[in-house]
Amino acid sequence: MAALASDILRRASALFDLTLIIGTLLLLKTALLNIDALWSLAGPVALVAALTLATWSLRRRGKGWADLGMGRPKCFFWTAIWTVVALVVTMGVGILADGLATSLIAPPSEAVQAIDERFSGRFDAVPGNLSAFLFWLAIAWVIGGFVEEMLFRGALFERFETVFSGLPLAAVLAVMCQAALFGHQHLYYQGVAGWVATGAIAVVSGLLYLAFNRNLWPLILSHGLSNTIGLTLMYQGMAS
Repeated sequence: MAALASDILRRASALFDLTLIIGTLLLLKTALLNIDALWSLAGPVALVAALTLATWSLRRRGKGWADLGMGRPKCFFWTAIWTVVALVVTMGVGILADGLATSLIAPPSEAVQAIDERFSGRFDAVPGNLSAFLFWLAIAWVIGGFVEEMLFRGALFERFETVFSGLPLAAVLAVMCQAALFGHQHLYYQGVAGWVATGAIAVVSGLLYLAFNRNLWPLILSHGLSNTIGLTLMYQGMAS
């Protein structure tokens, strides 16, 4: 009976953390998207706020980020190899998923197109503009590389897995949940096709996290490198 009560409390605590973290992420981003001067930073600000709560959640339970895969790598050689593997796999999946989603999903309605047009110019200042390129490159590493991987593949995955503990394929269910949320983070400026593509990347990233023995470093580094490649192509006018 005591073990059952302890398990119920553990799952309830995880569900509380998920509600608090995800609620903050979604509500804060939605609020900032409606402020013209701040909408372009709505995602980063909301992500930092959510990560702050995730850090509080860990400390409340006597844990730290090292418990989720942020400890010192045991082998730098294999970390480098895994980083290359993650970079190739996630970029390949992203390109494939984006192409399939774009070809299969019907064109958006006029209302959705209007929303897309408002946010689609997020990186319009990057081509040929070194200061804008460097600004977004810093955001890409700090927010994309570190914050997103720590939050989605680390904290949210762990909390979802705790909620699903005892069920068949609990880890896989956790991978799918964090992936759906990760894809949704990109919906406002990439559209439904972007949601599908980034969601697919998040599924693969979650599975790689498990394959790498829950080591976040290869995913952080590969995510940062992937963003760097994309922004560099934009800066040079070779991608939109």
